[in-house]
Amino acid sequence: MISLSEAFELTLSKTNILGTETVTISECGGFVLAEDVFSDVSMPPFDKSMMDGYAVRSADCEKTPVTLKIVETIPAGYYPKVVLKPGQASKIMTGAPIPEGADTVQMVEKTEQIATDQVKIFESIPTRKHIAYKSEVMVSGGVVIKKGSVLSPGKIGVLASVGKSSVKIYKRPRVAILVTGSELVEINEKPGTGQIRNSNGYALYEQALNAGCLPTLLSIASDELEQLKANIELGLQSDVLLISGGVSMGEFDLVKDVLDDLGIEFYFDKINIKPGKPTVFGVKDNTLIFGLPGNPVSASTIFELIVRPALRKTIGHAQLSHRVVTAILGKDFNSRTKRECYHPAFVRYEENNFFAAPIKSKGSADIVAFANSNSFIVTNETKQAYEKGELITAVLRNDFWQ
Repeated sequence: MISLSEAFELTLSKTNILGTETVTISECGGFVLAEDVFSDVSMPPFDKSMMDGYAVRSADCEKTPVTLKIVETIPAGYYPKVVLKPGQASKIMTGAPIPEGADTVQMVEKTEQIATDQVKIFESIPTRKHIAYKSEVMVSGGVVIKKGSVLSPGKIGVLASVGKSSVKIYKRPRVAILVTGSELVEINEKPGTGQIRNSNGYALYEQALNAGCLPTLLSIASDELEQLKANIELGLQSDVLLISGGVSMGEFDLVKDVLDDLGIEFYFDKINIKPGKPTVFGVKDNTLIFGLPGNPVSASTIFELIVRPALRKTIGHAQLSHRVVTAILGKDFNSRTKRECYHPAFVRYEENNFFAAPIKSKGSADIVAFANSNSFIVTNETKQAYEKGELITAVLRNDFWQ
């Protein structure tokens, strides 16, 4: 049995970027860019006004108020034809090109048009005011987004501005999800005596999708060797195989036996953690295999702590794990285990502090308690009991930010 940190490092040491793929601009959000993106235009393409107002010569406005002659109106999309001379102004709209001869723009709020061809300027204005100059945002041929960047909404806007309708990202892993257990039935079936619905498969599917992967939910496999083997062989055709259940020490926990028969190279089969102790990790050719516990809270917890970081590494992310913070405990808590414990909690941020409230849970099968949490609070072998108001380590899952 190894520690969580050892399992984390060992898993990542066997995890690699899978390659690259090209996707459309509408599909690339949140993924990691696998190429430098260059601009095919300069932005702005010309000196342009950042305000509605009047393009003027600053020298004409040193003593105000001053009345200038309006010689042209320049809307956006129109190129000016008149060169400004002393004593003249051009009425200009936001985004329109600056006329030759003008060196600044006075906003309309500090002016008054007193005749069809006359404007009164009430305040002086320095040169280069309210003007966006050609190429100050981007230069044609220059790099605008660097390889390795996460494609945020702002960066997608940049892609659109340089005409990049498709982009190369790090390849999304195909994740096969196999749930095992003769007691499981599908969600549209009424469970009979001794049966439960398949919740793990759908929770893991959503977690894998949320991690940026391409998940596939395989059929439920009963605790029967040949059926298990057929389903696992199918799952091994993916980049990652997640198997829920059948990995502990029970008479009908057959998954590890099947994996042995298929020649999987194992790196660990237990982690000193609660929940999630019976976790298996191995590799077959280029496929990562995670054998997760059958209890739903255990499976989801191990996914967040071990599987998600590995998946994020395959698609090029630099930040692999959830954010860890120090929180103020909202009520007394005792994990009652010397194993490293990740207990579901609800964390909020107020007045520059994180506050953590442990969720009352009946154990690793309590999916309702887990669903009501957004984070974990963490205890270890040196300290299990905490009093209200003490500081405790908290891991902020994606639910916290949502």
